[in-house]
Amino acid sequence: MTEAAASPLTRGLRWLRTVPATISLCLLFALVFAAEWYVWRTFGYATFVDLFVATPEPSPGWLLAPLAHLPTGYRHLASSVVQLLLFGGIVERRLGRRQYLALVAASGLATTAAQVASYVALGATGRGVGTLGASGIVLAMTALVVVDSVRYRLATGDWQGDVTWVWVLLGSVIVAQAVFGLLSLVLGTATVGVVGHLTGVAIGLGYGLVRPTGAVLFSGDTARFG
Repeated sequence: MTEAAASPLTRGLRWLRTVPATISLCLLFALVFAAEWYVWRTFGYATFVDLFVATPEPSPGWLLAPLAHLPTGYRHLASSVVQLLLFGGIVERRLGRRQYLALVAASGLATTAAQVASYVALGATGRGVGTLGASGIVLAMTALVVVDSVRYRLATGDWQGDVTWVWVLLGSVIVAQAVFGLLSLVLGTATVGVVGHLTGVAIGLGYGLVRPTGAVLFSGDTARFG
């Protein structure tokens, strides 16, 4: 059976087998979520903060905060996993596993640090002041796919894959929502880590813009899914 004749499900499963680092990261999100839920229910809020929340003071929470979600946020976890499978998978194929994992680590720590720094700058204090969440990583991947794909389109007049334009459109909407979050920060109505989100977008856009043109053009041979 040729690739063109294969069903979308078959093609999708084949594609997933080529992004093991992304699948492993999604599983890690789920495992960390399960651990959070267990610690919250068994040992209480204080222990949860110590282990999973990055605060202005050094703590073990800095290690897991970039991979964590609120243990009551099932929909947020599902959203992160789906978005990472799509956009992170595309990035893994285009960058290669080592660069991809390095970008995951850098974006996770940078977005967490930026959000915590914003609390310090605002003078927020207290044991509960801190951040957690994988959104920074996911937004960095999403923004990178958008700018990298647009660069390829401008250079060749084509897309890397048959449906790349769909991911660019969807990714642009997601990135725009994160950028518009700045308004809620200015108005003082923000309920999410806007600074961390914007930092993730900036990392993705910045990395996508500085990638060598040759590397961008080569990514057109990586897969037909994106």
